[in-house]
Amino acid sequence: MKLYLVVLLLFVTPSRVAAAEPQRIISLAPSVTETLFALGVGDRVVGVSVYCDYPPEATKIDRVGNFLTPNVEAIVDKKPDLIIVVPSPGNQNPVETLRRLGFPVLLVDPNTIAQIEEAIVTIAKAVGRETAGQALIATIEQRLAAIRARLAGAPQRKVLMVVGQTPLIAVGAGIFQDELIRMARGVNLGAQAGGSWPHISLELVIAAGPEVIIDTTMGNEERAGSGAALEFWKGFQTIPAVRLGRVHGYKQYQLLRPGPRIPEAFEAIARFVQPERFEDEAPGRRQP
Repeated sequence: MKLYLVVLLLFVTPSRVAAAEPQRIISLAPSVTETLFALGVGDRVVGVSVYCDYPPEATKIDRVGNFLTPNVEAIVDKKPDLIIVVPSPGNQNPVETLRRLGFPVLLVDPNTIAQIEEAIVTIAKAVGRETAGQALIATIEQRLAAIRARLAGAPQRKVLMVVGQTPLIAVGAGIFQDELIRMARGVNLGAQAGGSWPHISLELVIAAGPEVIIDTTMGNEERAGSGAALEFWKGFQTIPAVRLGRVHGYKQYQLLRPGPRIPEAFEAIARFVQPERFEDEAPGRRQP
């Protein structure tokens, strides 16, 4: 009996419990990497996708492919005890291979704000940081609410957000960017084309008459509304956004990544759609 108790205690000591938390994590999507660092477990990440560039510490971690084409051999070499994946048609076979090899794989598929929060909860639970996950969500919701409060009663404006020019690809319906545009009192013209990332024609854009264009294919935060952003659009003066100088180039990835930086994405969109509501602040200042 004494021997049995000794053996039992060996399996329930704090060190054993801590070891149950994954210590060698692979992240195959930028939004997952950002979430892991926001949860305070970035030091456990041993491999990331080629697109993981935030926070800066993530750029120092070994690359193991991307969410479309993960490198199975490189992942296996890392001996991970957790692999976190955003599913795509291209990574289905490699992910199944990793599962057959016995590696734990966690899939998260955040497209909407609610799904982003669900993914944060799921990842937090998987890495033993449930309390931190709840705190992170509370902070995100608080910051979103603070920005929304600024926009109360703001006029609705027709907005076109594009992520590609050749072909012209717009932000459509059913994704968090669409939600953020609507939260900013914008009417998302891309959502009217159907689908999440519809291909649209310039003729349709001209006919729709957007009052604000957010072009994430060029420009950056500091050069919003600059000549670089207007270059593609300057020939279409009949479009209200072009005529009024409301074409904004913005190549900051938080607008495209479904992760913990959605308050920054919302603020950026809100500043473009409702600039007068932020006239008393320096551009880019983070909302509380």
